[in-house]
Amino acid sequence: MTLLIRPVAETPHVPTIAAWLHAQWWAAGGYSLAQTESFLRQATGPAAPCALVAERDGLPLGTATFDTDDLPARPDLSPWLASVLVAPEARRQGIATALVAAVEELAIAQGVRRLWLFTPDQAPFYAARGWVRSGAEEYRGSPVVLMHRDFP
Repeated sequence: MTLLIRPVAETPHVPTIAAWLHAQWWAAGGYSLAQTESFLRQATGPAAPCALVAERDGLPLGTATFDTDDLPARPDLSPWLASVLVAPEARRQGIATALVAAVEELAIAQGVRRLWLFTPDQAPFYAARGWVRSGAEEYRGSPVVLMHRDFP
């Protein structure tokens, strides 16, 4: 029952994770399901982009990405923690926390001093894990909170 986190591209879960991401965000951004799958197959890390999947007993439970860009309004900021998503039936089990930590570890290993994210509604979750509010932005016509995390 150990949680395993690894690049999505190293698993048979690319179609599942692509479907999750496409339904949640990517379709609204104009990406096809095929483009979403292609990104996941190429985002192998360890440098950004690297899309991760959390698995238990061979089942995909969640995903997160270490990416070079994520917020079109802020092309000056990089890299990003992006696309954190946990399957509804797997929530409140520490999976998102483990995925965030895994992306942070990737960033630290790449020498990143500051990692960015934005969220419409999960700022308290990230703040509880050491992220700091950096301001407010707009994403697809809605307000979002911009946050960062610094590493030594």
